[in-house]
Amino acid sequence: MHDEMTVFDHALTRPWTADKKYTLDPKHRWTESTCIKTNNMVAIGQENYYMSADGTIMPVRKGQRPPDLKYFKDWQR
Repeated sequence: MHDEMTVFDHALTRPWTADKKYTLDPKHRWTESTCIKTNNMVAIGQENYYMSADGTIMPVRKGQRPPDLKYFKDWQR
């Protein structure tokens, strides 16, 4: 695959071009990566939970118990 990108900006004295070439490597193993900024998964003890936008921790599996409050010793109502 061949990719050529050109940027036109008034702050630059001339257009800036990047030229990238990609080749196939049959021995390469593709992996998945996630952006930590958007990862809402929380691990508490040995369990995984989902943190909603309002900060509520919710179970990720049907029948999963809520998190144990012993992990939140400094929290007060």
